[in-house]
Order: sequence, then C-alpha cells, then structure tokens
Amino acid sequence: MEIDPSQLSCPAASEVDPEDLTIKDCGVEVAEVTGPGERVDQVPFNGVPSEPMPGCCYPVLETEPSCNYGRPLKVEAQALRSSLVEDPTWAASLRLRPLPTEARHALAERWCRSALDEHASIAAFSRVALDLLRLGAPPELIEQAHAAALDEVRHAKQGFAIASALMGAPVGPGAFPLGMEVSLSAGLAEVAAEAAEDGCIGEALASLLAREAAAICEEPEIRAVLLGIAEDEERHSLLGWRTVIWALRVGGPDVRAAVANVFDRASRMGVAVPLTGDCDDPAVLAQVGLLDREASRRTARRALAEVILPAARAILGRPVDVQDQLAGA
Repeated sequence: MEIDPSQLSCPAASEVDPEDLTIKDCGVEVAEVTGPGERVDQVPFNGVPSEPMPGCCYPVLETEPSCNYGRPLKVEAQALRSSLVEDPTWAASLRLRPLPTEARHALAERWCRSALDEHASIAAFSRVALDLLRLGAPPELIEQAHAAALDEVRHAKQGFAIASALMGAPVGPGAFPLGMEVSLSAGLAEVAAEAAEDGCIGEALASLLAREAAAICEEPEIRAVLLGIAEDEERHSLLGWRTVIWALRVGGPDVRAAVANVFDRASRMGVAVPLTGDCDDPAVLAQVGLLDREASRRTARRALAEVILPAARAILGRPVDVQDQLAGA
C-alpha cells in the first residue's frame, strides 16, 4: 500500500485495512494481513506511475483468484476460453440507448468476457455429462447436464449480442482451444469436488449476481436476459448439489473429504468474483446491467454465509468452519 514519502516505517499489521492493499490478480481480495510490512521505494502498480510511490508490502492471505463466471472448463487447473473474433452468427440484433464512446468500450469489455465464459461453460457441461455417464450416475443428472450445456449456448449468444451492440460491430467466439483429447476427471472424488466448487459455489454466485444486476439494470432487454440467466444458473447450481449428494451416497470417505475440503477452503478464504475492465462507476455500469466491485463482493460474501455454507453443513452433516463472512457485508 502507498504511504507518505516522509514515513520511514510501516504501520503494524493490525492497523492495516486489507482493502487498502493493492491486489494483483483478477477477482482476488485480501482476507487477512498475516505479518509485518516492509517499506519499499516503489509499490507494485498496474501500469507506469507518474512519479515514485513509496509504500509497504505485507504478507497476506488472499482469496483464490478467479476470473471465471459460472462453470469454466479447466485443463490442468487452467480455465480455457476462446478468443474474441468478428462473427455475426453468435450475436443477435439488439438496440441500446446511446452511451458515450469511452463508456461503451469499457462496458463492452465486461460483457465480452462474460459471453466468452458462458461459451466456455458449454464445453464444461459437455465434459460433466461424460464424467457422469462414465461413473454410472442416474439418468436425471446426465439429462440435466446436457440441458445446462444448451442453456449456456443461449447465454453466450445473448452476451455476444449485448457486447456487439456496445461495440457497434458483431463479435463472437473463435474456435475453442481444445486439443485432440479431452481429459476426464480422475474419479468420483474429483467429480464431486468440481461439482461443489463450480456448481454449488460458482453457479450459485453466478445466479445471485445476475439477479442483483437485473435489479439495477436500466435497459429492459438486458434486464430480461439477466433474469433468465439467473433462473438457469440456479438450476445449474442445483445440479451441482444433486451431484454432490449422489456422490456422497455412493462414494467413500475420500469423496466426503474432497467435498468438505472445497467448502472448508471457501469458508477460510472467501470466494472471488469475476471483475474485468477499468470502469467501476455504479451509475454507468447499471445502464447495461453490470455490478460495481463492492456490490459484487458484498453479494458474494452474503451468498457464501447465508446460502452456500449452511447448505454444505446440511449435506455433510457436520459444521463447516465458518468465519465471519458477513463482516463488512
């Protein structure tokens, strides 16, 4: 964090507000300052500062970085997504009220990223269906996974339509960056852990964030899109919970431990939310159904404390180590 150039020592860790510290990764929040600070002549900075900025660097406990919306397709823990290309086939015609050019570009960046993440979720649910089929899951779960993939096709098309309207040119996804082979999960424990992380947590947050964004959205067509996404993502989250419950019923202690670890980590670390682009003006963002950073983080904290962790306690039959998730909410 920055300090006055005349200040020769760093404040004690107990005196530092985590929100005053610079975060370097998309979606990361500082959960706790864990040790004393070290004075530096130049604090880390995104870009080139106009003049030297002395400051203090502290060891911290961070939430896990996540720039992903909903359920990404991950290969070796890295989320895959297509590049943005000029493509009219994914973007329906949509007319929006006039906005300043600078604002349109900043808002388009957020909607482009959201649409690309929705597009990636098509592949993610396709792999979920294969995993479930391979492990002998009930037909209802396999059917719901395929239905969710079709939902994500619609979400991607809607996102690209909004992004195209903001950019004034049709955009869509390029070829999805998969190789010739798609690795499936190692076993039931991994499938259950992914369902807990991406479904029970990720899709639940996506649903609640979309509902909150719809509530402040000034564009009627975008509001309708967000409400539809919220309903679909809620079903996708329920698929995650149903998958976890089935896996706990048929699996052994390793499955229970893998699921418990996901929720324990979320309880300790919190969850990150997908926040891209430089625009963070609530009034500007609300015009096209986007939340500012503080509103997004507040929604995520409340969702974790009031919805996700209580449900996890119920299915695991034991307490999840809940810290004060509502602090500052």
